[in-house]
Amino acid sequence: MHPAAAAGLGECGERTTDTRTLWLLTEHPLPAVRLNAITGLRALDEAVRERLTPLLDDPSPAVVRAATRALLPEAAGIPEPLLRERSAPDRPRAVRVSAERLLRAAERHRRPTPGY
Repeated sequence: MHPAAAAGLGECGERTTDTRTLWLLTEHPLPAVRLNAITGLRALDEAVRERLTPLLDDPSPAVVRAATRALLPEAAGIPEPLLRERSAPDRPRAVRVSAERLLRAAERHRRPTPGY
């Protein structure tokens, strides 16, 4: 009834139970619920790369964008071939944009800082 309620789990309640519930909600049939579940996981600092990566192929562009935002800090740990495959022209636009954004972020994380 209220898809945004999932995001609220990231702000209150029992962390372990909420995290488990939010991961279950990433598979909910409504895109708005999946989106808010990702937001809640980010709030709890429980956005696990291996579990969020499949959401880069979600049919909802909003969910793909939310998963991308959650994965940006760990972009360097996502296999480059996986991202290159998703940047192919036959992929939906949201998936291609996500892959390119994560590839750029991964490159920035891998590149050594000059002068150090």
